Amino acid sequence: MTILNRKYIQFNDLVIDNYEMLQSADLSGGFKTGTTEYSFGHGSYANFKAKQQFSMEQSLSMTLKLDTRKLSCDQKQFYKDYVFMNIVKAGKLWAIEGEQLLWTNAFIKDFSESYSTERHVVNIDIDFVLYEGIWHKADTKKVFLKPYVACNFMECLDFQEVDECQECCISCSQTKHESCPKCVCECEFLTGENSLCELKKEVASAFYSQCGDTYQIIYNCEAGKNIWSEEKMLGHKICKAEPCKDIIAGQFYSDTILDSDKVTITMIGAMKDPVITLNGNKMQILGEYNGKLTLTANGEIYYLEDKCCSEKAININQLVIPIGNTFGFTVHHGTNGIIVETNNCCEMTCVYVKVDRLTI
Repeated sequence: MTILNRKYIQFNDLVIDNYEMLQSADLSGGFKTGTTEYSFGHGSYANFKAKQQFSMEQSLSMTLKLDTRKLSCDQKQFYKDYVFMNIVKAGKLWAIEGEQLLWTNAFIKDFSESYSTERHVVNIDIDFVLYEGIWHKADTKKVFLKPYVACNFMECLDFQEVDECQECCISCSQTKHESCPKCVCECEFLTGENSLCELKKEVASAFYSQCGDTYQIIYNCEAGKNIWSEEKMLGHKICKAEPCKDIIAGQFYSDTILDSDKVTITMIGAMKDPVITLNGNKMQILGEYNGKLTLTANGEIYYLEDKCCSEKAININQLVIPIGNTFGFTVHHGTNGIIVETNNCCEMTCVYVKVDRLTI
């Protein structure tokens, strides 16, 4: 059975567990299209800027139930501190929709705490601002899942009971460069077996469960590179049909819902003044290269000639936009086409397209 409900599961390091912690959640958003009424006619004029409407910032109101009955006695005193340490910081808000893990950047604008006569329970109402107005589909090679036991939230946290009546300086003897408990604790789970790639089919049943343990999400790009190799992180790969050809041409599919201009193009091989055409829009990078050439969504260009050397930035003036074309590339839902004119007939060259897949 397909699940359509979007369930919110984590903010920063605060895991919203399966023990009725999430009491309610209401997401609201909108689009930036304005209208002007016709003075002498029916309806209004709508000033559309593009084929798809642009999303406004979204707001999310939720109620969290903090129940300490699931915690041990020594943990209860730190639980509320743990919650507030996470909500005072801006960060990633995670959700699951069906089998798709989503995230967006958010911060908490308002919160309120209602008084309860129950000794072990308190409800906190939280209002998030989702200032991007969009959600990102999680990269399965950058997301790792650590089994999370609600009754042991302090496992990787450095909380200590402070006795202000005790006259001694305990902290002075601590090693300054000692690894933080959280970092050490996470390293164990930065493996292929704990990646979203391997656990994708299991996350829905774990996150949508009404009871039982769940996962804590760890987002780590470098760990992904170490496990899968940097090349596997570069996105859709298309190569020349033969080394003696000077054209790379192919298609790739994207499941982005919103048209995405967050596109990174990487070319590996030999090329001279390469011309990149993606979905009909064309840009050219002047110069002769034999290595790894990267064009980011912001127009930054980086070149790595040899893995033993450092990547160097290429002057932005080397980026040329031919007449009739615009800056940047856009990937839409479905099949997309790319052509790269390498102007080199001697070596195999490949192009990689990395797309930030978006939805609302």
